[in-house]
Amino acid sequence: MDMVIRNLFRFCIVLGCILLSACLGSYSPDLGTHTTPPQSTPAPWEPTAGDNNLVRGEVFLDRTDIVILESDIPKFVLRISGALPTPCHNIRVVVSEADDRNNIQVDVYSLAAPDEICIQVLEPFETMVPLGVYTSGEFQVVVNGKEIGEITP
Repeated sequence: MDMVIRNLFRFCIVLGCILLSACLGSYSPDLGTHTTPPQSTPAPWEPTAGDNNLVRGEVFLDRTDIVILESDIPKFVLRISGALPTPCHNIRVVVSEADDRNNIQVDVYSLAAPDEICIQVLEPFETMVPLGVYTSGEFQVVVNGKEIGEITP
């Protein structure tokens, strides 16, 4: 009887190992093949290649704030909230480099397909747009032609 219990125990151990190894999947070692790192996805507000086929529209801005992200070198972000003309519109934001008068121009607008039928209701949005890293100087941030604040690192 003792022998039967030992054999049953061994059988259970072997069966358990087989079942566990089946859960692991197959192993294929990396033999020097090079994979490219995954591409970062653009932010939903960034202009894309297909934008030239869309119609430019308005954006109704409710609030624009400059946010400072604390780190070794302060990073500045523009928090924008408002509404798009319809749910079919997509927000776009273009941040220009500081000009010779230290103005950072930010263009906020919307795009929609020209022949798309859409419900006529405002679509609220809120987004964060990086303005960049500035270590010295004073910069005015201008959103759609209106000064909204100053960056002073």
